[in-house]
Amino acid sequence: MVTFPSRLRRTGPLDLEIVGVDDGAFVPNRRDQRAILLTVLLRRARIRAIRVGTIEVDGNDAADVLQELLRCLRYDLVMLSGISFGGFNLIDICKLAHDLRKPVIVISGDKPNNRAVRAALRGHFDDWEDRWRIVRSAGKLYSCKPLKSEPKLYFEVKGTKPKFARQVIAGNALISRLPEPIRVAGILARGLSPYTGSISA
Repeated sequence: MVTFPSRLRRTGPLDLEIVGVDDGAFVPNRRDQRAILLTVLLRRARIRAIRVGTIEVDGNDAADVLQELLRCLRYDLVMLSGISFGGFNLIDICKLAHDLRKPVIVISGDKPNNRAVRAALRGHFDDWEDRWRIVRSAGKLYSCKPLKSEPKLYFEVKGTKPKFARQVIAGNALISRLPEPIRVAGILARGLSPYTGSISA
């Protein structure tokens, strides 16, 4: 079990230094391309740092690139906009939380359809079983409703309790149901993507 500093328990959600992570757009079905992976560090909804790397679309390097982007940053927890970046370049959040010794919260605007994900992995990747294990290891799916006027969010969490994760999500949902670290990371990643037209994110 990962052990985290007591600062998390005595710091309000907006006072936490949170890294939001999202990927940029890419052209579907184009071979040998890379997508942006962007991290933004926020505290009190103010940007403290932005770091950008690239990952192979449908590759296996997202976790390594993310850890390099996080190197030497001071932060309290990490929020991911899913576990799959650049197509099916997956991040094992159990391993990530263990390696970083920080909580990891995965945010999903829609309820993940793991049956469809498994079918897609099985149909497109020789190593689909390894990738499927990463999806399954994300663990139990939780839900919350940060804003009463908007649909609920779904999340997975490692390294802290779901109750605390809900507090952090709700406390950072200032403009929409998406917590600011995820909302801002998504805007920046899309804005920095070199592609326009018919693209995927």
